[in-house]
Formats: sequence, structure tokens, C-alpha cells
Amino acid sequence: MKKNSVFNQLDVLLPCIDAQRLIHGRGGRIEGFEQINIEIYSQVLWVIVYQSVDETPLYEVLNLARDNMDQWGVDHIYIQRRFEKGNPVEVFAGTDVLIDHEFETQEHDLNYLVNLGRNQNTGLFLDMVNGRRWLQNNSQKKSVLNLFSYTCSLGVCAAAGGANQVVNIDMAKGAVKKGQQNFSLNDLNGVFIAQDIFKMIKKLTLKGPFDILVADPPSFQSKAFDVRKDYQKLLTKLKPAMAENGKLMLCLNSPALDTQFIHGMVKEVFEGATFIKRLENPAVLADVNEEASLKVMLYQLG
Repeated sequence: MKKNSVFNQLDVLLPCIDAQRLIHGRGGRIEGFEQINIEIYSQVLWVIVYQSVDETPLYEVLNLARDNMDQWGVDHIYIQRRFEKGNPVEVFAGTDVLIDHEFETQEHDLNYLVNLGRNQNTGLFLDMVNGRRWLQNNSQKKSVLNLFSYTCSLGVCAAAGGANQVVNIDMAKGAVKKGQQNFSLNDLNGVFIAQDIFKMIKKLTLKGPFDILVADPPSFQSKAFDVRKDYQKLLTKLKPAMAENGKLMLCLNSPALDTQFIHGMVKEVFEGATFIKRLENPAVLADVNEEASLKVMLYQLG
């Protein structure tokens, strides 16, 4: 895909109401954009450059984009450079009014708070859109445990889908507080715990049994969680908290670990569990190596 094709893809997808990934250069399928992603959050076109590269193709696209901002419903174009100290943000077009300022965005008729600025995470992981949609469609009258909840977007979708109970837990107090705000934005109720999951196993088990366990862990979190050694250990400890016929939604966003890592882990912990399917990633997230891309795996217990 050349620069004109990148612009054409933006032109096809915009304007749009929902926040979404528009260009996934890191999937390795777009020549010259291998270290660049482009996303839309309400009226902001958000460009992330992950490593130092020749940005000439990017600027050629963005110059065309600037001429089409009105037609696309875009007020601002920001470029965050992750490879530079402090993740500085350039205002390519518009003003800096929304940089490091919280504002609302939308996805599938649900509202979320995001913050575009020096943080590496905006508050909404756009690649998990199909996971959120699955939860919204499969949580009615279910009790849901949302591990590594971050700002609770997955929990919001479970609650919006009619869950009887949604327990969200994350060790980051600020993220959990934002999660509470996201629930309130959508007039939903949930349980929120800001604590290390391993320290809350007994309390979580008492809140069960859970019909759906959702786990979207970081690949590595210093001194807190290492997906290679801690993911299976966590599932083992939480096994008593699960309903006999419950479901698992296990996520993994580590390019170094494939689907067999998750299959093997589930086989060790939940004897008799049946693999349902791997949720398809959005088409825009196509990767030269699908095993290295986001993996959202569904299992049936019992």
C-alpha cells in the first residue's frame, strides 16, 4: 500500500462517529508506514510514530489530509512520537486545545473518556473493539469478572449487554477511577477494585461464581505481572471462582507468544475446556503474521 492508498483509505473511512484504528502500519502491510498507526477519536486524527523513520510519506499523506479536514469532520491532527523522550506531541493541524485534556469519544453507541497527549495509552484500546462487541452480545444475565480492567471499557460493554454483575479489577487506581467515570457516562453500575489481582483472589472468589472471565493482561509489568510465568498461575488461582459452565475470554497482545501458548495454558488449568474460537481482529488490523497480532480466545468450561 503506497501513500496515495493510505490517503484513499482515510478518505473512505472518514467521517465516522466511532473511535477506531484507521491505518495499522505496524501490521507490516503498508510500505513506508511500518512504524506508524493512525486513529480517530471524535474530531481528532491521532498519529503515532513508534520509531525514528523517514516521515516523508507520512507528511505527504497528512498534507492531503489537512485539505480534507472539513469533509472528514476533523478539527485537529496530532502526531505523537513514541521514540522521543516524553512522547512529545506535534500539532500538525488545528490547535493544542485537546492535548492532555480529557474528552469523550464514542464506540458502538457507548461513551468513553480519552486523553491524547504524552501518555502512551489514550484510555481506550481500539484493537479490542471486537472483544467489546462480543461481551456486549454475550453478557446478558451473566456475572462477569474483568481482570486487568484498565479504564473498564470491556466491563462497560458487559454491563451494557445486560450483565447481572461486572467486577472490574486493576492495580492502577487512576485507571479504575476512570473506569468508574466510564460506567457513569453510560448510566451503568459495576464493582471496582484498585488492587493487585493476586492479593484479591479470596475476595474475588467470594464474589463468584463468574459466568465469564475476561483477562487482557499486559505482556510485562515490572514487578507485577509477567505474562509468561504469571498468566497460567493467575488462572489456576481463580479456577474456584468460575461457574461450572462458564466461559473464558483470554487476550494476548504479545508478538512473541502465539495461540498455542494460550491453548496450552487453558489445557493445564481447565481440564475439559472446549475452544470456541479466536475472535477475528478488525480488517484494518491485518498483519503479515497473524500469530503475532492481537489474540482474543474464547473457551467454554465444563
